[in-house]
Amino acid sequence: MPTNKKSALKKESLVKDIKKDIKEKVKEKKKRETFQSVKGIREILPEEEFWWDKFEKAVKKTAQFYNFRRIETGIVEQAGLFEKSLGDEVVNKEMFFLKSGGGKWVLRPEGTAPTARAYLQYGFSKLTQPVKLYYFGPMFRYENPQAGRYRQFYQAGFEIIGGENDAIFDAQTILGAWRFFEYVGLKDVEMKLNSIGCRSCRINITKRLVNYFKSKKKKLCKDCDRRLVENPLRILDCKKEECKEVAEGAPIFLDGLCSQCRIHFKNVLEYLEELKISYEIDNTLVRGLDYYNRTVFDFFYKGGEGKKLAIGGGGRYDYLMEMIGGRPTPACGFSLGVERVIEALKDKKGDMGEKKRSSVFFIHVGEVAKKRGLCLIEELRSAGIQVVESLSKSSLSKQLKLADKAKVELALIFGQKEVYEESVIIKNLKNGIQEVVPISKMVNQVKKKIK
Repeated sequence: MPTNKKSALKKESLVKDIKKDIKEKVKEKKKRETFQSVKGIREILPEEEFWWDKFEKAVKKTAQFYNFRRIETGIVEQAGLFEKSLGDEVVNKEMFFLKSGGGKWVLRPEGTAPTARAYLQYGFSKLTQPVKLYYFGPMFRYENPQAGRYRQFYQAGFEIIGGENDAIFDAQTILGAWRFFEYVGLKDVEMKLNSIGCRSCRINITKRLVNYFKSKKKKLCKDCDRRLVENPLRILDCKKEECKEVAEGAPIFLDGLCSQCRIHFKNVLEYLEELKISYEIDNTLVRGLDYYNRTVFDFFYKGGEGKKLAIGGGGRYDYLMEMIGGRPTPACGFSLGVERVIEALKDKKGDMGEKKRSSVFFIHVGEVAKKRGLCLIEELRSAGIQVVESLSKSSLSKQLKLADKAKVELALIFGQKEVYEESVIIKNLKNGIQEVVPISKMVNQVKKKIK
């Protein structure tokens, strides 16, 4: 066989082997198991850090202004706590159950009932009343994930527990929420509120609702058909359009209030008017949880193009303590959906909050400078100067490119010559001007230039 033909056959065989090897590697790669986050579980990524920090700062500022103290309950609670306080609909449809050692546990679906449980467990009733508490953390509900609604979501809540059953606490709760919106930078917020009465007048209100909804039964969804028997008030909270239309014609709550509830609600409105807080009374507004009574309210962000986003809400819950084994205790509060508020802030695209601290990029040249540079970086950071660095890189040009990517204005260049001279080069990356300064004056010179 001619040499050229042999060479061609060898080449063809080699190409086939390479192709076969590539196919096998592709198959192997496909077989490798990869993992994704669980559907509906909220993860906070680095690019969202600014928004979450902004939210948490506003929460802490509000708490400090109104003397709320932080409480952080465990994310796992006894199922009975919510079976007694939330109602069957939330328990059966929306909770994550855990089974271990014969116990019945759940991931907390909201923060009010756990806070009330802690109030009883740790004897907070012995403290000066009312007790003001706030929390910030993840909650869990097993529902179909959608925009702004997750299976793991975050809430911040403010609760006023104990003391007198006075309308001024309802107003203070609402005022705290408005103060938060001011701190976080949301101006386009509206509030809707209603009174759903007490146990006494609720009987009459419920009868009137049942009679009305029975006459509209054919227009209700399947869930509301069941709610008509189990909990008629929940029909008003249904999100389906056909049920919303029916709810608009429902009997007016305020007409069925007893004299005490009527006076309480009137006082709440007078306080809000005194505080110049705008509101809209919404007859269809109820809470989706069973422990609420009297004042209930929701906050909405009004965005562009008719966008309307529910960002928080709350109300009075005087019966919750009794439901979970305590004595009847006046209480009211509100919670904020972190993801919803952040969505509103992103939509607003207005005030971007506090300006990030100016930073400098530390560039080292050589191993000696790299070792000595660690101390200089710590000195700068201890003085409150944010330092970006890439000590794993040795090339000056590569480090300068990274400094450009980091969009910093100043670079500190520290090489072998500077080590021996006890100096550092401060370079302005925008105009290219640089100067050599003694290490002893480095911090002061940097501070002057980044102001």
